[in-house]
Amino acid sequence: MRTFTFQIRLVLAVLFAVLIIGAVQEAVAKPKVQTAKIKIMTLGYEPTALKLRKGIPAHVTFLRTTDATCVKEIVSPDFNIGRPLPLNQPVLITLTPTKKGSFTFVCGMNMMRGELIVQ
Repeated sequence: MRTFTFQIRLVLAVLFAVLIIGAVQEAVAKPKVQTAKIKIMTLGYEPTALKLRKGIPAHVTFLRTTDATCVKEIVSPDFNIGRPLPLNQPVLITLTPTKKGSFTFVCGMNMMRGELIVQ
């Protein structure tokens, strides 16, 4: 009888440990998607740099708020992106960074620059 009670306690302890470990892993798990917003102002991008995590899909929304800028499209050869930025219309860019490093995005004239920093 004592052996049976011990076995039940042992099984319950193992199950409890598995549940706790699963909860901890889920609490520190990577987010399913990372989001960011960049406004295009008269002087350029705001913010000028974004930090992203490698391997996690990213949704970056660009919003051009002025017509007094050359930033009328967003271009990033590293991520194969080239999209027009209509005035006052959010443009969602979806990408998944696959390697660490610093990657540039520019306007169509290659004058205004921003940076995606993948960690």
